[in-house]
Amino acid sequence: MRSWLVCAGLFLFLHGDSIRAQLSVQAPAPEDTSETPTRGTSVKAFPYVYYTPETELAFGAGGILTFYTAKDRILRPSKVAASAYYSTRKQYKVSVDPEVYLSRNEIFTSMYLDLGQAVNKFYGVGSGSPDLGVEDYEAFFWGAKAEFQFKPRLLNVTRSGVLYEFHSDDVTDKRLNPDLLADTIAGADGGVISGPGYTALVDTRDHLFFPNAGGRYAFEYMVYSRSLGSDFNYNVTTLDLRQYRSLSPDHVLAFQVYGQWSGGEVPFYRLPALGGQNRMRGYFYGRYVDRVLVTSQVEYRQYFWKRLGFVVFAAAGNVAEQFKELRFRETNISAGAGLRLLFNKAEKVNLRVDVGIGRETSGVYFGLEEAF
Repeated sequence: MRSWLVCAGLFLFLHGDSIRAQLSVQAPAPEDTSETPTRGTSVKAFPYVYYTPETELAFGAGGILTFYTAKDRILRPSKVAASAYYSTRKQYKVSVDPEVYLSRNEIFTSMYLDLGQAVNKFYGVGSGSPDLGVEDYEAFFWGAKAEFQFKPRLLNVTRSGVLYEFHSDDVTDKRLNPDLLADTIAGADGGVISGPGYTALVDTRDHLFFPNAGGRYAFEYMVYSRSLGSDFNYNVTTLDLRQYRSLSPDHVLAFQVYGQWSGGEVPFYRLPALGGQNRMRGYFYGRYVDRVLVTSQVEYRQYFWKRLGFVVFAAAGNVAEQFKELRFRETNISAGAGLRLLFNKAEKVNLRVDVGIGRETSGVYFGLEEAF
């Protein structure tokens, strides 16, 4: 519990005045909302080769389409991002991620779709799970998560709305993983999750892809139910708090506090997980899993020459069965740096390569857009 309090306390100490001010008003809008013909449709594509702890060496291609559904200047760019890769671990993944803004940003809809074959790792549950060298297992997965948000008339938030997720995971080979071979953990053979959710958002960022100021404060609650076709009954609550401060134009300090907690019969591959390319870079995604996850990170970003930029970052986080069991002295830490290439100048979309280092672990990450 102390880790959560320290992270949340630090965030509120640094940004409390800003959060209170932003919660009291709606997202700021430019005074000039006249039509402008200068913002149009852009299509960018790229091949890539990268290495991460999760995939090892991977080859793929990706791209992003950005467009506007109207021409007033307050409207944010909509996008369709897509990628596909194949790795030397005989993994592959295809994903499509459309996000659309309508009606002066008062309506937002998205859908994330993915399909693939993965060689994952499961180390067991808890912050003290050992690395025995037999954690691998194989899984085939596919599914989608849809979201619809609108501007409510009674709530003082930017948008709120509903979600629905359906996802199928099939554990095709347990290999030598002792926890899965024992068949005593929820989801040892895979299964389907299906259920609705609710989300609320306060978003005052001045830019969608490379914010210099403002914040994004998001709440999400999902319920998966057997009555809706799920193989498991459980719920997940997520709180994602982000703040951005500009030292000078495009020299930005970005902060994030992220918490996730779950209840019910959670399949092991859906437990809140530490690591990956967006939070706790340097740790294998899922290196530590449990019912409660708390992480925080800070990142400094800047462009230094033409389209090139760099970042440095540091993060801390841990998992536990309950909030009260979080221990500050057991917190995992990571730090690292990365390079940025301004891929889409009009919308300030970056290609990124990050190197993260944790305790006796490290990772290299390639991605489109910032980590948070």
